[in-house]
Amino acid sequence: METEDAYRHMEFEEFQLLKTPWELHKLATQCFFYIQQWIVESPFCSEATALMLFWDNYPFEAIRRSWKTRKGTDENFDIIKTVINNSEKGFYLKTDISYDPAEKIAQAPKIPAVVLQASQGEEPYIYLEETEVHSWFGEHLINQIRRSDSTIELYNIAVLLKHREFDVYQTVIEHKYCDKAIALMVYWLLERYSTLALYAEDWPEIRPILENIVDKLERNEYPEILSYDPVKEVNPIKWEIPDCLFKRIN
Repeated sequence: METEDAYRHMEFEEFQLLKTPWELHKLATQCFFYIQQWIVESPFCSEATALMLFWDNYPFEAIRRSWKTRKGTDENFDIIKTVINNSEKGFYLKTDISYDPAEKIAQAPKIPAVVLQASQGEEPYIYLEETEVHSWFGEHLINQIRRSDSTIELYNIAVLLKHREFDVYQTVIEHKYCDKAIALMVYWLLERYSTLALYAEDWPEIRPILENIVDKLERNEYPEILSYDPVKEVNPIKWEIPDCLFKRIN
């Protein structure tokens, strides 16, 4: 059991032979998801090891998912929930193993604060037909967007978009009548796409659009013409990371 490959292919019977927190901690630094799950469920797991595995599994991304997500749907989330539940019960051993999550926390991708702030404008309304907007494609759709002569017209097109032509969304956010509400709406639509397996290969196209929106919002380039509250519309944060999991264990 001396090689990294041996750790990664450990069987449960072999895992059960490990009886000390230090053995589990060493294993936790070089094993696959299913072994990490065994570790955070083990009565020999230390607080430090559990905390390390918690931050290794991208909890800031998991806060966008429902806490009630069925076990087995997402291995990372299974580990995260196990650590939170067990930590609240005082399950993990206090040992001389230390772990400081500060570096992981600093490096972890987080939801930019600016895309959680509501636009305080007028209540928008829909007057275009969904079937009409969905019948527009390619250059015709781009031209329809470019010809929009008001924020509410641009909103009516943007709110009904359902395309994998990502230059369409770039055209919307660059439009002179694009406001904060439209930019936020497009951001959260594309952010949702980025989490779906169907759109996994499109991330290289989606990411720069999201970054562009964040940059423009931070520069206050969008006026607040229409109203849009991400917290109400998309409920992006489903649960909070407990304060105790941000603290160093000495």
